[in-house]
Amino acid sequence: MLDRFTHLFRLRTVVEQGSIRKATEVLTVTQPALSRSIAQLEAHFGKPLLVRHSKGVVPTEFGKRVLASADRLSRHWAQEESDLETFGHSIAGRLRLRAGPLWRTVLLPRVVTQLQREFPRLVVEMESGGFDRTIPDLMEGHTDVVFGGVHVADGPERRLIRREFTVVHDRVVAREDHPIFAECKDGELSDAARVLDYPWIVYTADAVYELQTIHATIERLGAPPDIRIRSESLIATLGFLQNGDYLCVLPENAVVGITAPRILTVPVALGHRTIRSGALYREEMADWPPLKRLLALSQEHVEALGP
Repeated sequence: MLDRFTHLFRLRTVVEQGSIRKATEVLTVTQPALSRSIAQLEAHFGKPLLVRHSKGVVPTEFGKRVLASADRLSRHWAQEESDLETFGHSIAGRLRLRAGPLWRTVLLPRVVTQLQREFPRLVVEMESGGFDRTIPDLMEGHTDVVFGGVHVADGPERRLIRREFTVVHDRVVAREDHPIFAECKDGELSDAARVLDYPWIVYTADAVYELQTIHATIERLGAPPDIRIRSESLIATLGFLQNGDYLCVLPENAVVGITAPRILTVPVALGHRTIRSGALYREEMADWPPLKRLLALSQEHVEALGP
Protein backbone atom coordinates (compact mmCIF):
# COMPACT_ATOMS: atom_id res chain seq x y z
CA MET A 1 0.00 0.00 0.00
CA LEU A 2 2.74 2.47 0.96
CA ASP A 3 4.65 1.56 -2.21
CA ARG A 4 1.56 2.39 -4.24
CA PHE A 5 1.28 5.76 -2.49
CA THR A 6 4.88 6.42 -3.54
CA HIS A 7 4.08 5.48 -7.14
CA LEU A 8 0.99 7.73 -7.13
CA PHE A 9 3.01 10.63 -5.75
CA ARG A 10 5.55 10.12 -8.52
CA LEU A 11 2.78 10.01 -11.12
CA ARG A 12 1.44 13.32 -9.82
CA THR A 13 4.88 14.92 -10.14
CA VAL A 14 5.33 13.61 -13.70
CA VAL A 15 2.00 15.14 -14.74
CA GLU A 16 2.76 18.44 -12.99
CA GLN A 17 6.17 18.68 -14.67
CA GLY A 18 4.91 17.51 -18.05
CA SER A 19 7.76 15.05 -18.62
CA ILE A 20 9.52 12.18 -16.91
CA ARG A 21 12.90 13.86 -17.32
CA LYS A 22 11.81 17.03 -15.48
CA ALA A 23 10.13 14.95 -12.78
CA THR A 24 13.39 13.08 -12.09
CA GLU A 25 15.05 16.41 -11.27
CA VAL A 26 12.30 17.32 -8.80
CA LEU A 27 12.13 13.89 -7.17
CA THR A 28 15.89 13.17 -7.33
CA VAL A 29 15.30 9.65 -8.63
CA THR A 30 16.59 8.04 -11.80
CA GLN A 31 14.54 7.99 -14.98
CA PRO A 32 14.40 4.16 -15.05
CA ALA A 33 13.08 4.12 -11.46
CA LEU A 34 10.39 6.65 -12.33
CA SER A 35 9.41 4.75 -15.46
CA ARG A 36 9.11 1.56 -13.40
CA SER A 37 6.75 3.32 -10.96
CA ILE A 38 4.46 4.36 -13.82
CA ALA A 39 4.63 0.89 -15.36
CA GLN A 40 3.69 -0.76 -12.05
CA LEU A 41 0.67 1.51 -11.67
CA GLU A 42 -0.45 0.82 -15.23
CA ALA A 43 -0.04 -2.92 -14.64
CA HIS A 44 -2.03 -2.69 -11.39
CA PHE A 45 -4.94 -0.76 -12.94
CA GLY A 46 -4.74 -2.53 -16.30
CA LYS A 47 -5.00 0.73 -18.23
CA PRO A 48 -2.55 3.34 -19.55
CA LEU A 49 -2.19 6.41 -17.35
CA LEU A 50 -0.05 8.63 -19.58
CA VAL A 51 0.05 9.58 -23.24
CA ARG A 52 3.53 10.33 -24.52
CA HIS A 53 4.08 12.95 -27.23
CA SER A 54 6.97 14.95 -28.63
CA LYS A 55 6.90 17.56 -25.84
CA GLY A 56 6.39 15.23 -22.89
CA VAL A 57 3.44 13.43 -21.32
CA VAL A 58 -0.19 14.14 -20.42
CA PRO A 59 -2.60 11.98 -18.41
CA THR A 60 -5.20 9.82 -20.12
CA GLU A 61 -8.81 10.24 -19.04
CA PHE A 62 -8.37 7.29 -16.72
CA GLY A 63 -5.09 8.79 -15.53
CA LYS A 64 -6.98 11.94 -14.53
CA ARG A 65 -9.37 9.84 -12.45
CA VAL A 66 -6.48 8.08 -10.75
CA LEU A 67 -4.87 11.43 -9.93
CA ALA A 68 -8.14 12.79 -8.53
CA SER A 69 -8.45 9.75 -6.26
CA ALA A 70 -4.81 10.11 -5.24
CA ASP A 71 -5.41 13.75 -4.27
CA ARG A 72 -8.38 12.76 -2.14
CA LEU A 73 -6.42 9.97 -0.44
CA SER A 74 -3.51 12.33 0.14
CA ARG A 75 -5.79 14.83 1.89
CA HIS A 76 -7.32 12.11 4.08
CA TRP A 77 -3.87 10.74 4.95
CA ALA A 78 -2.60 14.22 5.89
CA GLN A 79 -5.60 14.72 8.17
CA GLU A 80 -5.13 11.34 9.88
CA GLU A 81 -1.38 11.90 10.23
CA SER A 82 -2.01 15.26 11.91
CA ASP A 83 -4.49 13.66 14.33
CA LEU A 84 -1.96 10.95 15.25
CA GLU A 85 0.85 13.44 15.75
CA THR A 86 -1.29 15.53 18.11
CA PHE A 87 -2.82 12.59 19.99
CA GLY A 88 -3.53 13.65 23.57
CA HIS A 89 -3.38 17.33 22.64
CA SER A 90 -5.75 19.82 21.04
CA ILE A 91 -6.50 18.80 17.45
CA ALA A 92 -4.40 20.69 14.93
CA GLY A 93 -4.52 20.42 11.15
CA ARG A 94 -6.07 22.48 8.40
CA LEU A 95 -9.74 22.89 7.51
CA ARG A 96 -10.37 24.24 4.03
CA LEU A 97 -13.73 25.86 3.39
CA ARG A 98 -15.36 27.16 0.25
CA ALA A 99 -18.44 29.30 0.75
CA GLY A 100 -20.98 31.33 -1.14
CA PRO A 101 -21.28 35.07 -0.44
CA LEU A 102 -24.06 34.78 2.16
CA TRP A 103 -22.19 32.17 4.17
CA ARG A 104 -18.83 33.87 3.75
CA THR A 105 -20.04 37.31 4.80
CA VAL A 106 -22.92 36.75 7.21
CA LEU A 107 -22.99 33.24 8.67
CA LEU A 108 -19.50 31.76 8.90
CA PRO A 109 -17.46 34.52 10.62
CA ARG A 110 -19.16 33.95 13.98
CA VAL A 111 -19.22 30.18 13.52
CA VAL A 112 -15.53 29.89 12.63
CA THR A 113 -14.55 32.17 15.51
CA GLN A 114 -16.36 29.88 17.96
CA LEU A 115 -14.83 26.82 16.29
CA GLN A 116 -11.31 28.14 16.82
CA ARG A 117 -12.02 28.82 20.48
CA GLU A 118 -12.68 25.09 20.80
CA PHE A 119 -9.84 24.01 18.48
CA PRO A 120 -7.20 26.71 19.01
CA ARG A 121 -4.54 24.91 16.97
CA LEU A 122 -6.78 24.47 13.93
CA VAL A 123 -5.96 26.53 10.83
CA VAL A 124 -9.02 27.53 8.79
CA GLU A 125 -8.71 28.54 5.14
CA MET A 126 -11.76 30.13 3.50
CA GLU A 127 -12.14 30.99 -0.17
CA SER A 128 -14.85 31.66 -2.71
CA GLY A 129 -13.96 30.03 -6.02
CA GLY A 130 -16.12 29.45 -9.09
CA PHE A 131 -18.80 26.79 -8.97
CA ASP A 132 -17.37 25.07 -12.05
CA ARG A 133 -14.41 23.92 -9.93
CA THR A 134 -16.13 23.57 -6.57
CA ILE A 135 -17.38 19.99 -6.91
CA PRO A 136 -14.20 18.64 -8.57
CA ASP A 137 -12.05 20.34 -5.91
CA LEU A 138 -14.24 18.88 -3.17
CA MET A 139 -14.09 15.40 -4.69
CA GLU A 140 -10.31 15.59 -5.15
CA GLY A 141 -9.61 16.81 -1.61
CA HIS A 142 -8.53 20.35 -2.50
CA THR A 143 -11.30 21.67 -0.27
CA ASP A 144 -13.03 19.93 2.66
CA VAL A 145 -16.50 21.44 2.89
CA VAL A 146 -18.59 23.77 0.74
CA PHE A 147 -21.31 26.04 2.14
CA GLY A 148 -24.04 27.36 -0.12
CA GLY A 149 -26.69 25.85 -2.38
CA VAL A 150 -26.82 22.08 -1.85
CA HIS A 151 -28.49 21.04 -5.09
CA VAL A 152 -26.01 18.93 -7.06
CA ALA A 153 -26.86 16.71 -10.00
CA ASP A 154 -26.46 12.97 -9.49
CA GLY A 155 -23.20 11.47 -10.70
CA PRO A 156 -19.76 10.85 -9.27
CA GLU A 157 -20.73 13.25 -6.46
CA ARG A 158 -22.47 10.29 -4.79
CA ARG A 159 -19.57 10.14 -2.29
CA LEU A 160 -20.60 13.58 -1.06
CA ILE A 161 -22.88 14.14 1.92
CA ARG A 162 -25.45 16.91 1.62
CA ARG A 163 -26.67 18.61 4.78
CA GLU A 164 -29.38 21.23 4.46
CA PHE A 165 -29.52 23.95 7.12
CA THR A 166 -32.06 26.41 5.80
CA VAL A 167 -34.09 27.68 2.88
CA VAL A 168 -32.92 31.09 1.71
CA HIS A 169 -35.56 33.49 0.36
CA ASP A 170 -34.68 36.30 -2.04
CA ARG A 171 -36.55 39.56 -1.52
CA VAL A 172 -36.53 43.18 -2.67
CA VAL A 173 -34.88 45.19 0.10
CA ALA A 174 -34.20 48.84 0.97
CA ARG A 175 -33.06 50.86 3.99
CA GLU A 176 -35.70 51.36 6.68
CA ASP A 177 -36.19 55.10 5.98
CA HIS A 178 -36.42 54.65 2.21
CA PRO A 179 -39.31 56.76 0.80
CA ILE A 180 -40.91 53.69 -0.77
CA PHE A 181 -42.07 52.50 2.67
CA ALA A 182 -44.28 55.59 2.96
CA GLU A 183 -46.27 54.18 0.03
CA CYS A 184 -47.06 50.88 1.76
CA LYS A 185 -50.54 50.24 3.13
CA ASP A 186 -51.78 47.20 5.03
CA GLY A 187 -48.45 45.46 4.60
CA GLU A 188 -48.29 45.86 0.83
CA LEU A 189 -46.82 48.39 -1.58
CA SER A 190 -49.91 50.20 -2.90
CA ASP A 191 -48.56 50.36 -6.46
CA ALA A 192 -45.91 47.80 -7.42
CA ALA A 193 -44.87 49.95 -10.39
CA ARG A 194 -43.38 52.49 -7.96
CA VAL A 195 -40.25 50.31 -7.73
CA LEU A 196 -39.44 51.52 -11.25
CA ASP A 197 -39.13 55.09 -9.96
CA TYR A 198 -36.04 54.33 -7.87
CA PRO A 199 -32.47 53.35 -8.77
CA TRP A 200 -31.51 49.70 -8.44
CA ILE A 201 -28.41 47.79 -7.41
CA VAL A 202 -27.69 44.40 -8.96
CA TYR A 203 -25.70 42.03 -6.78
CA THR A 204 -23.48 40.27 -9.31
CA ALA A 205 -21.75 37.59 -7.21
CA ASP A 206 -24.42 35.28 -8.63
CA ALA A 207 -25.56 35.93 -12.21
CA VAL A 208 -29.05 34.78 -11.24
CA TYR A 209 -29.67 38.03 -9.35
CA GLU A 210 -29.40 40.22 -12.45
CA LEU A 211 -31.64 37.89 -14.45
CA GLN A 212 -34.12 37.74 -11.59
CA THR A 213 -34.17 41.52 -11.12
CA ILE A 214 -34.72 42.30 -14.80
CA HIS A 215 -37.10 39.46 -15.65
CA ALA A 216 -39.26 39.95 -12.54
CA THR A 217 -39.91 43.63 -13.24
CA ILE A 218 -40.51 43.09 -16.96
CA GLU A 219 -42.87 40.17 -16.33
CA ARG A 220 -44.79 41.89 -13.53
CA LEU A 221 -44.54 45.55 -14.54
CA GLY A 222 -43.72 45.52 -18.26
CA ALA A 223 -40.47 47.49 -17.92
CA PRO A 224 -36.91 46.87 -16.71
CA PRO A 225 -35.54 48.51 -13.53
CA ASP A 226 -33.22 51.52 -13.57
CA ILE A 227 -29.96 49.75 -12.71
CA ARG A 228 -27.36 52.24 -11.48
CA ILE A 229 -24.88 49.99 -9.66
CA ARG A 230 -23.57 46.49 -10.25
CA SER A 231 -21.58 45.11 -7.33
CA GLU A 232 -20.12 41.65 -6.70
CA SER A 233 -19.34 42.58 -3.08
CA LEU A 234 -22.12 41.90 -0.58
CA ILE A 235 -20.58 44.29 1.95
CA ALA A 236 -20.43 47.09 -0.63
CA THR A 237 -24.00 46.36 -1.74
CA LEU A 238 -25.25 46.67 1.84
CA GLY A 239 -23.35 49.94 2.21
CA PHE A 240 -24.92 51.37 -0.93
CA LEU A 241 -28.37 50.38 0.30
CA GLN A 242 -27.81 52.10 3.64
CA ASN A 243 -26.65 55.33 2.05
CA GLY A 244 -28.92 55.80 -0.95
CA ASP A 245 -32.46 55.41 -2.25
CA TYR A 246 -31.60 52.10 -3.91
CA LEU A 247 -33.59 48.90 -4.22
CA CYS A 248 -31.99 45.49 -4.57
CA VAL A 249 -32.86 41.79 -4.62
CA LEU A 250 -30.92 39.97 -1.88
CA PRO A 251 -31.30 36.91 0.35
CA GLU A 252 -33.32 37.85 3.43
CA ASN A 253 -30.64 36.42 5.72
CA ALA A 254 -28.05 38.75 4.21
CA VAL A 255 -29.64 41.79 5.86
CA VAL A 256 -30.26 40.28 9.32
CA GLY A 257 -28.40 42.26 11.95
CA ILE A 258 -27.68 45.24 9.68
CA THR A 259 -28.34 48.44 11.67
CA ALA A 260 -28.02 52.22 11.48
CA PRO A 261 -30.09 52.10 9.34
CA ARG A 262 -31.62 48.65 9.13
CA ILE A 263 -32.31 47.09 5.75
CA LEU A 264 -35.85 45.76 5.41
CA THR A 265 -37.91 43.75 2.94
CA VAL A 266 -40.10 45.81 0.61
CA PRO A 267 -43.58 44.20 0.61
CA VAL A 268 -43.87 43.64 -3.15
CA ALA A 269 -44.20 40.38 -5.07
CA LEU A 270 -40.89 40.48 -6.92
CA GLY A 271 -37.75 38.35 -6.62
CA HIS A 272 -39.24 35.54 -4.56
CA ARG A 273 -36.69 32.85 -5.42
CA THR A 274 -35.94 30.21 -2.77
CA ILE A 275 -32.69 28.25 -2.42
CA ARG A 276 -31.93 25.25 -0.23
CA SER A 277 -28.69 26.10 1.53
CA GLY A 278 -26.29 24.05 3.60
CA ALA A 279 -23.06 22.08 3.36
CA LEU A 280 -21.45 19.51 1.08
CA TYR A 281 -18.54 17.37 2.23
CA ARG A 282 -16.87 14.03 1.52
CA GLU A 283 -17.98 10.91 3.39
CA GLU A 284 -14.52 10.25 4.78
CA MET A 285 -14.53 13.66 6.50
CA ALA A 286 -17.81 13.05 8.33
CA ASP A 287 -16.29 11.89 11.64
CA TRP A 288 -13.46 14.41 11.86
CA PRO A 289 -14.15 16.38 15.10
CA PRO A 290 -13.48 19.90 13.73
CA LEU A 291 -15.84 19.35 10.80
CA LYS A 292 -18.52 17.75 12.98
CA ARG A 293 -18.37 20.72 15.34
CA LEU A 294 -18.37 23.23 12.46
CA LEU A 295 -21.56 21.69 11.10
CA ALA A 296 -23.20 21.66 14.54
CA LEU A 297 -22.30 25.31 15.15
CA SER A 298 -23.60 26.25 11.70
CA GLN A 299 -26.93 24.57 12.45
CA GLU A 300 -27.17 26.36 15.80
CA HIS A 301 -26.38 29.73 14.25
CA VAL A 302 -28.89 29.34 11.43
CA GLU A 303 -31.61 28.29 13.89
CA ALA A 304 -30.82 31.30 16.09
CA LEU A 305 -31.48 33.60 13.13
CA GLY A 306 -35.00 32.20 12.88
CA PRO A 307 -37.07 31.29 9.81
